Amino acid sequence: MRRVAGLALALAVTALLMAGPASAQIRPHRAEYTLRLGTALNATRIGTIVQATDLGTNKPETFTVLGAWDFDAEKGIISYLTPIGQALLNRKVGDEVEAEVDGVRHRHRIEKIEPYKTA
Repeated sequence: MRRVAGLALALAVTALLMAGPASAQIRPHRAEYTLRLGTALNATRIGTIVQATDLGTNKPETFTVLGAWDFDAEKGIISYLTPIGQALLNRKVGDEVEAEVDGVRHRHRIEKIEPYKTA
């Protein structure tokens, strides 16, 4: 029974992702709600804001890690699927991460993690 339920869930998720961004949107308010239900905010997750220091320039940067199709460079909103999003996921304050963006390696140290709040 568990195998059938797991397969059904996997097929449903695959169908949703294959449909594209028009029909499958990650909703930040759901991520925030999940965090409030007791998931300890001791690591970067989808629906978190990460304040980090670029170790190459020693300048602060803020990344808002959201859903698969979310991106706004001016606001620091990145998808969890991007190289930096992947590098940040499940990392803790004080961790150093490295990601390649446009052929350039970037290193950051995580300074603070907080939940994303919708307007």
